[in-house]
Amino acid sequence: WRMNRIREINRDDMYVIAEAGCTWEQLYHELGEQGVRTPYYGPLSGRYATVGGALSQNSLFWGSGVHSTVADCVLGLEVVLAGGRVVRTGSWGRPSTNAFLRHNGPDLSGIFTGDTGAMGVKAAAAIRLVPAPAVSLGASFAVPSFEAAIEAMKEISPLGIVSELYELDPFYHGVLARAGLTFLADHDWTVHFGVDAPDEAIGQAQLDYCKRICAKYGEEIDPVTVSVFKNDPFGAVQSILLGPDGGLWLPIHAFLPWSKAQAARQAVERFFERHASTMEAHGIKTSVLSVGSGKDFVFEPSFYWFDQLGDFWLERISPEAATEWKEIPADEETRSVVLELRRQLAKTFDGVGCCHIQVGKYYEYEPMLEPETWSIVKAFKAAVDPQGLVNPGSLGLGS
Repeated sequence: WRMNRIREINRDDMYVIAEAGCTWEQLYHELGEQGVRTPYYGPLSGRYATVGGALSQNSLFWGSGVHSTVADCVLGLEVVLAGGRVVRTGSWGRPSTNAFLRHNGPDLSGIFTGDTGAMGVKAAAAIRLVPAPAVSLGASFAVPSFEAAIEAMKEISPLGIVSELYELDPFYHGVLARAGLTFLADHDWTVHFGVDAPDEAIGQAQLDYCKRICAKYGEEIDPVTVSVFKNDPFGAVQSILLGPDGGLWLPIHAFLPWSKAQAARQAVERFFERHASTMEAHGIKTSVLSVGSGKDFVFEPSFYWFDQLGDFWLERISPEAATEWKEIPADEETRSVVLELRRQLAKTFDGVGCCHIQVGKYYEYEPMLEPETWSIVKAFKAAVDPQGLVNPGSLGLGS
């Protein structure tokens, strides 16, 4: 039993109950048949990423311009604790009603989201629904610099009317140009945004308002990039994760208030400059992607290099490509260089004052917190898993 069922779609009370093994692509298509969707409806990797994985790590992208991360869209959780008890949170935890409300007293759902699996094993989630948009529109602008892209996004993001808002750099333009969007190769930096609306008039008015803002920073270009992603929201995962030439991909990210966005940009640019010779010697390339998530700025630099491909991807690419990849030897030296660069860049972000999702996986958790706050986290862990049986070591709790 893969625990990937959709147990209930409640159109009256606007929630869905999906098991933790359900992928975001599966959920998106099954809900679409009934004219609804979740507000945040998955990461770019939603073809493989699951509901449970996203809840444990927290994640963002599709729908995040308005609705932020998956944790913000959860109404309740069904969690198996270390001793075998099954608990439900929110109004789902009351025997006399259903999963329509999250805040039924203290927010117990929040304890189990973004916990990297430390507090319990998520079995299912109740997630809010919204009507599927009748109209989806998009716009794209070429801007002269990353600095200008951030300023444009900073004005648009707080409006809460764009479903997705993101910047692409020359590296990503090269990737997309090879996929057929050749005109992007003529531009260094671009800003893209989509609008989901109940009708054409509302959607066009919202889009036009954002276009007037963006026109202060650059020139409008063909919006086909937005359309391509929207029409197949989970189709780009392989080209992103394997890089434009097949190179492996390792990202790092930071959540920041917009007031710190330019400082983060400058810090990353200086970091890349300091390590340029090392990266060149090892054939390491970099990209930067930034996203507006609700009211927040999300910054994701990435590293790419050639290395041995794992079984996961070998099973998901063509047999011909898999045969070629099997001939590539492991490059442990470059791998160690990339991991060290990623560690140092995480410290750089911390110096700017950022937050992270995936805490405890790539990012240390305890050092981020005040001692009093950390003591509460440990107390929660002791209450739900006194013997440290569930995912020991996650979040830096136990070993």
